[in-house]
Amino acid sequence: MEPLMDLMSNFPHLLNPVESGRPRTVVLRPNGCLDGMSCPAFTKALEQALEITTDTVVVDLLWVDNVEAEGVNSLITGLKRAAALGKTLSLRFMDVGTQAAVEAARTHQYA
Repeated sequence: MEPLMDLMSNFPHLLNPVESGRPRTVVLRPNGCLDGMSCPAFTKALEQALEITTDTVVVDLLWVDNVEAEGVNSLITGLKRAAALGKTLSLRFMDVGTQAAVEAARTHQYA
């Protein structure tokens, strides 16, 4: 299993750059496991992506084998940060278990 990708060497893959030189959309493609070991780097990459994009960050979870509680917390933190910045965080290709955990955490935090 490969470690989580490094933000600057492997992503962001920039889509639709704007004239200001800042991208409208940044795609993060982590792989392996989002767990206690990989989440600090993933969270940092997500924060950086939210700062540099003008609109949207897409987290493509297609190559993620497992998302543990720390990974769910990172995703929830990212969703909150995106909302605070007036940006969109789109989570793609989540497995059913991860989707249920993210939805439960969001419901619990907003209840």
